[in-house]
Amino acid sequence: MTQLPRSTTRRRLRWGLSPVVAIALASTTLTLQANADPGDEARQRAAVTGDNVVLQWNQQTVDALAVNNQGSEHPTPPPVGGRTLAIVHEAIYDAWAPYDRKAMGTQLGGDLRRPRADRTENNKRKAISFAAHRALTDLFPKQKATFDAKLRELGYDVAEVDSVGAGSPVDVAVRATDAILDVRHEDGSNQQATPSYATPEGYYQPVNPPQDVDHFDKQKIVDPNHWVPLTVNGQTHPFITPQFADAKPFFIGDPGRYLPPPPPEYGSEESVAAIGTQMERNANLTERQKAIAEHWQYKDSTSSSIPQEWAVFVSRRDHHTLDDDVKLFFALNIAEGDEAVVDWKTKVDYDYGRPITVIRYAMAGQQIQGWAGPNQGTRTIDGSQWRPYLKTPAFAAYGSGHTGFTAAGAEILKQFTGSDAYGGSGTIRSGSSKIETGMPSQDIALKWDTFSDAAQEVGESRLWGGVHWEFDHTEANAQGRKLARDVWREAQQYFNGTHDNGTQDNGTHSGAHDSGTHDKASHTEERTHG
Repeated sequence: MTQLPRSTTRRRLRWGLSPVVAIALASTTLTLQANADPGDEARQRAAVTGDNVVLQWNQQTVDALAVNNQGSEHPTPPPVGGRTLAIVHEAIYDAWAPYDRKAMGTQLGGDLRRPRADRTENNKRKAISFAAHRALTDLFPKQKATFDAKLRELGYDVAEVDSVGAGSPVDVAVRATDAILDVRHEDGSNQQATPSYATPEGYYQPVNPPQDVDHFDKQKIVDPNHWVPLTVNGQTHPFITPQFADAKPFFIGDPGRYLPPPPPEYGSEESVAAIGTQMERNANLTERQKAIAEHWQYKDSTSSSIPQEWAVFVSRRDHHTLDDDVKLFFALNIAEGDEAVVDWKTKVDYDYGRPITVIRYAMAGQQIQGWAGPNQGTRTIDGSQWRPYLKTPAFAAYGSGHTGFTAAGAEILKQFTGSDAYGGSGTIRSGSSKIETGMPSQDIALKWDTFSDAAQEVGESRLWGGVHWEFDHTEANAQGRKLARDVWREAQQYFNGTHDNGTQDNGTHSGAHDSGTHDKASHTEERTHG
């Protein structure tokens, strides 16, 4: 069996646990024999943390996203990450719903409802696990052995799917998950292409020709407002997964109603100010800003994975039941999946230029102050050589995906818990930078009192990294929060069994319905009676 990388787990153990669990882990040694079952470590870790199967399959999904891109020039494309997490948790939710007295599935409504005697914790766990396994195997077929091993680790027989008993938890999981996959295979993401998520031929054509990142030529720029493909070490990187702009969302109906206003035109007062602000920021980077920029880039995973850490923290902090986590991660990741569509529609529709090309175009031939490269600090350089601290992603700037995904996540967590209070903390270790040697020179403490603080830091990290404009961040923040509030309202209707499934057409939702705001009292009622 392929061993999963532990980088995500290690990161979560540093700051993703409540103080009690963190102390327990710190004082517990997980010692494995050389010939031990590969699942032993995971079982012991789950025993120490008390993680339920929702958290365990969520971690399996995050790990799968990282494994799938080892050796790739690019991390998991952000919309692929958001869609993946949404599908897995929709499958988990739809397999769980039949064991609740009122919750409705997203595709089959109440058709799979089980009698009261069947609504046990064991049946819920089993249905959830087989649903997650089936969804993940469809999304990552090359990793099936890993997912099979996870089922066995949890005490289940993978072969049960070959002889399903009617009405059994495995039957419920298969039927619920297959109904979702039937919709998602035709959602426009191009998952089943070779390779997966390949851009359909002729779908997108850049306005500007490629630019060699080391030899900028201003004369080749057709329109500085628009995105420019970059050639790095002789390889030109095309716009990644532009087809997600037209992919079918999960809940929100028309993605166009979430589009922010157009970004400023090149040469406008706002554009000139944005260029000046970004140049000043780049020339005066602090160690802390560099470290945070590098920390939140999530180069081995995807930006939609960031809110997963916050949700795991909340689950442990608030002592969630299995039902609580099914609902939380469902709402959270449907928002991430819909954010993937809206953010990519924004990027493709406006096709806005990144700082690396717009600033070089504006300042070519002028002597400016700028970060000169790893371990070179700030120097006087020609404007055509301006460079961001982080590598520029291969898609348009407006708006910031990091901001959109984390703003949506923060808003769902705020709505679910009835409060913006977070309480997470962590440490960026000295010398941990992969960009500059010996940086940071000392440990950097991180602390987020609220989910909003955490999301704001993630968004700002992209400004310090030099890959986004201020308005990329501010507009994505507003858009992501609006979307999340709409998703949350509709999710509640599924939880409460009041959703009008008659408004669905082959999995297409009519959009969020206004069912009022969520407060702490209503959440308490859900946890007690759901």
